[in-house]
Amino acid sequence: MTDVANAADAQQMPLLYNNPVAVSAQRHGDVKVKRNRTFKYASKIHAVPVLAEEMPQLQNHYPLVFGPGPSAGVMALTGLRAGENLFVREDGSWALNSQIPAYIGRYPFILVEMPEDKRLVLIMEEDEEILVKGAGAEGDMALFADGKGTKEGEEILNYCVAFNQSARQTQAFCEEVEKLDLLVEQRAEVVTPDGKQLSLSGFRIIDETKFNALPDETFLEWRKRNWIGLVYAHFVSLGRWQNLIDRLPKAA
Repeated sequence: MTDVANAADAQQMPLLYNNPVAVSAQRHGDVKVKRNRTFKYASKIHAVPVLAEEMPQLQNHYPLVFGPGPSAGVMALTGLRAGENLFVREDGSWALNSQIPAYIGRYPFILVEMPEDKRLVLIMEEDEEILVKGAGAEGDMALFADGKGTKEGEEILNYCVAFNQSARQTQAFCEEVEKLDLLVEQRAEVVTPDGKQLSLSGFRIIDETKFNALPDETFLEWRKRNWIGLVYAHFVSLGRWQNLIDRLPKAA
């Protein structure tokens, strides 16, 4: 779930990013971020990486599951089929009254560590749906002014720094869940509004019996690290499958 050093390597590119470049005054001096963005870039994403700290909010909207691999992390399911995000509407807006995962909101920016000197560098996907060159519209956010970073640009950087810190904490939680062998393969069987059956697999959930059997010392340690709430947020979220079914088109 972490965005690590080799994010610029095409073979290890994080979800949504294809050809990000370093943010610089020379290249992006006249670039602005659209204030009124759409989320069309996420319209084909049916599983979004999430941060541990946002799980208590996201549990109300999406099933939160663990990926199939040992380092896949926690994901919010936004669709029941690959290439389908049920929360992105036709006009590109996100579904009303549904929290947008931080991973989606951070795009097109991402903070990566350069392995040769361990510097953190802010890079971004030069997505014309999100960015505009020149004057732009009223309220668009300039990254630079007179060759120097703007307040808005600084806020974007700080957001990405906080995101990376949270991602590391999330990774620690996921690694411990994996280490204690708490995850089990799961399959979801759903029926669409027009009567078709869909089967979704390739994800895992925490086995509640195994979790409840954890030694007291482990439970206390998890409580100190605020991980118990994450587990229960995960359990509660598993009741949100109907939220996805209700968003399926009537003629699926």
